[in-house]
Amino acid sequence: MNKLFQDSLKQSRISFAPSIILESEKSHESVYQTEISADGTYMRIFVENKFVVDDLYVKKLATGVQVRRTVKNVSGRTLKIKELGATFDGIDFGGIQKDDYFYSVENPRIYETFTFPIDYKRTETDASNSEFDVQANNRWADPGVVCERINRSPYQPFPAILIGNYKKKHGLVHGSLSQAVCYHNYLVSHSNAGVKLEIFSSFKDLAYLEVKNGRVIVDEWYFGYTDHADDFNCIFDEYVKVLRTKLPANYGATDINRTSLIWGSWNDGIYRDVTHDILLAEAKALKEKFPAVKWIQLDDGYAIFNKQENSMLAHGLGMPYENDGIDYEKFPRGLKAYTDEIKKIGLRPSIWIGGLCPKISKIYREHPEWFSTYERLSSTQPLDVSIPRVREYMTDAIDKLIVDYGFEGVKHDFWSYAFEDSGSLYKNKDKSGYEYRTWWLQELRKRLPKDGYIQTGCDIVLGNPFLGEYFTNYRYGIDVGSGKWDYVKTTMLWGIACFGTHTGDLFVPNSDAIGLLDGLNDTDFIFWINYVWITHSMVELSGRYSKENINQKRFKILQKATSNINNGQDVYFAQFDYRKKGHYIPEIMYIKTPTFSVESGKEFMPIRTVALFNVGEETKSFEVNAVDLNLLEDEYVYTDVWNFEQVKNSTLQVTLQAHESKLFAVNKKNEYSIFDANCKILNALQDGNTINFETFAVETAEILVGRKVNAVKVNDKEVPFENNKGIVRFSLKEGGKVSLVF
Repeated sequence: MNKLFQDSLKQSRISFAPSIILESEKSHESVYQTEISADGTYMRIFVENKFVVDDLYVKKLATGVQVRRTVKNVSGRTLKIKELGATFDGIDFGGIQKDDYFYSVENPRIYETFTFPIDYKRTETDASNSEFDVQANNRWADPGVVCERINRSPYQPFPAILIGNYKKKHGLVHGSLSQAVCYHNYLVSHSNAGVKLEIFSSFKDLAYLEVKNGRVIVDEWYFGYTDHADDFNCIFDEYVKVLRTKLPANYGATDINRTSLIWGSWNDGIYRDVTHDILLAEAKALKEKFPAVKWIQLDDGYAIFNKQENSMLAHGLGMPYENDGIDYEKFPRGLKAYTDEIKKIGLRPSIWIGGLCPKISKIYREHPEWFSTYERLSSTQPLDVSIPRVREYMTDAIDKLIVDYGFEGVKHDFWSYAFEDSGSLYKNKDKSGYEYRTWWLQELRKRLPKDGYIQTGCDIVLGNPFLGEYFTNYRYGIDVGSGKWDYVKTTMLWGIACFGTHTGDLFVPNSDAIGLLDGLNDTDFIFWINYVWITHSMVELSGRYSKENINQKRFKILQKATSNINNGQDVYFAQFDYRKKGHYIPEIMYIKTPTFSVESGKEFMPIRTVALFNVGEETKSFEVNAVDLNLLEDEYVYTDVWNFEQVKNSTLQVTLQAHESKLFAVNKKNEYSIFDANCKILNALQDGNTINFETFAVETAEILVGRKVNAVKVNDKEVPFENNKGIVRFSLKEGGKVSLVF
């Protein structure tokens, strides 16, 4: 049995032991047998006794193994199974033990650090002291979240762990290949044999799962190696390759939130002050000024509950229980009339739905037995979805909120509390939280058009791609519009962990709204725009654009930033050692396309876009060379996309003040170069002295080029243009084919 694992994982002493852990927390001890195929690429590990038939089918892969486990109850009665266990021991990375570490995306979310030494103990005692470790912090850990178990938090982390050694490049990665019933969490430690990794297949919201006689539980996972454990850009690459073969078709892989924007009513000082007239005025302005906006998202504030009870609590799923529940002072003709008007304007209406119900709400007062007791919350609680009557009410509620009112997209806030907790919430224990999660998200999808979106809210998601089967995008950070720099920096940190998984094409990351953001000063505003732009996480726009006194400078910046939406595109981090103590946030990021196009590798357009960020409080100097950007050593042209200043050199040297950032296009030397544009360029080709491309309408196109343009054609007709300091300007009120003749 051990030899296949040893050969597959490049580990000469590794051993493996499966187990089943019952409610009593004692392992159900059995002697497992092994069958191996003649070519040594398949293995069956199994046991059959009077309680269960436990089969583990192991398939050898190029960089590890893929395991499918089935556990069938044959006892003739209901078994209370706490979790399934799988232990690997004797792992050796070839270095000294004190340098062995683990990485999980949960670490920066809870502790503001990427890695922990293997023997560091994360305990509830530590949680009482926000400075329990010189390497870490836990100010963002809600009560009950800090735990010795890794990936046990309710933050829906990317379902994988890396273990390795700080001085070595070889590491091991375990990751989930299914979340139909179980979730995987871990313990790591040192034993006499080496590093021990304990893998637990546990059940959300249950202390144990009541498994009826004859039921089969299926669990699947990957365990493999990487020889690039030192490179944050690719540590999960091998796991993700296998994961992509197992995931269903994800909504995040569609264009729903990749190529368009949602305008949301929550940020930029609007919050609950929404009305029919305000939203329609904004819809008309957005239709004219921001072609990328396709959705109008009505956030919290449409229910009368907040006003009557003088409560700032989000009303959530309890609203339909109160008959109509709409605040008719804000929406005099109701929400169906509102959505009809939005559709007439040519945009699509979406709605905020909260998953919690305040204790002062009518539904809680009349049916407290319908709710879980969730210790992380005090004044509001989630419905207990294990109760059949509760599930009936929940589907009735979304019939009203989505179908009756005519909404085509959903921002689902505070939804995960009912499905993602790792404690014991449910009164009925025959299904896990993940099984009910599937049920609920399927019910939402049934009521939305195929091209409608579902967006996650709190708990904040940490890139779990399994959610992309139903959700389209996920919020991973904090609202930044208040102007608190710490919120900007923290959201940036959490985002890095998500982007580093390189699964944005499966489940689109959402950095919270960009917008006018009056709470941020000009420096911090540009910092935030550059960050959201370079990370391709520009899902939401906020702000009042129907007003006459709009901040014109920021308005123009936003128009340019939103001209090319390609959310979910890979972003890479340069000069970033995630294993270095105290090195939390990468300050050099790059993508392999221009800011104005989804096309890569065109000789006459930028082959990289690089962003530099000074997250600190002191002036800092940066030097970036071609190798940092995964380019051949050569001389390139670096163009500041905001002021068009250019540097022609083999390296880019920049000094930034505190909170300052810069965004540069990186071009090869080419006399026909396009350095920058405020319109989206598609299907670009060079034909002699002419560059042809397709684009969408903008009021005035601005394109920075490398040599004089003699003519501009739009849909084969010459049009007037200006050429000032390399910037070609011309009217482009209709999209189509554009030709630049040099």
